[in-house]
Amino acid sequence: MADRRDGPEFAGVFDIHVTVAMDATITATDTTAAADDGVGRLARWATGNAVKLTHIVLARGAVRSQPMLTLAGRGTLTRQRAVAATCVDRLRDEGFDVVRVKIEAAPWNEDVPRSAAAAVALTGCYFEHHVKVVVRDDVTPPAGIAQLAEIAQRHSAHVSRNARRECDDGSAERFVTQRCRDIGLSEAGRRFDALVTELRSCGFAVLETEREFVVYDSNPQIDKGWIEER
Repeated sequence: MADRRDGPEFAGVFDIHVTVAMDATITATDTTAAADDGVGRLARWATGNAVKLTHIVLARGAVRSQPMLTLAGRGTLTRQRAVAATCVDRLRDEGFDVVRVKIEAAPWNEDVPRSAAAAVALTGCYFEHHVKVVVRDDVTPPAGIAQLAEIAQRHSAHVSRNARRECDDGSAERFVTQRCRDIGLSEAGRRFDALVTELRSCGFAVLETEREFVVYDSNPQIDKGWIEER
């Protein structure tokens, strides 16, 4: 992963995401000691190495439980690949099963495609947008999780949550993730705006938004059955 490479470097700021597999017998809704111990051990590793841990749970899909470590970076893609490789080696040395490395560039980084033609030339790269919303099933009009999923699917998106964050007031936080391939930055922005506009018009409180361009994804198949991209 850290070898020298040809191609765009996307110089600027990055996020590196490293997904770690849990025991195959542990499901996304498990509350057993085995599940707690698996994520707990990873949480202790993250704390000891000053790395952020998010336990992503997809609303559907082949691999719903996806504990993910995040490292922030700056510089070039080559540099981020080297940092990611070091992190992966350390995790594997301590017995963790790394199943995915994903590197995301900020949309204002160098080399992010401005046109569809430029995007098509970057095989395996895609725009990804995240919208964090508040969901309540006891409000009128209903702005519940089922409606959220319906809206998401209309915009080539779907829903996930952070299993490590729960609310005490009857509400829930959910992430809506949208993917856009083979289009330029402006069109990706238009699709993102359309998603956010519909969410707000249907009564969802938008807490945070984030736009990124994925420049490396070692295992996109881990999300099979989650997002229906169009």
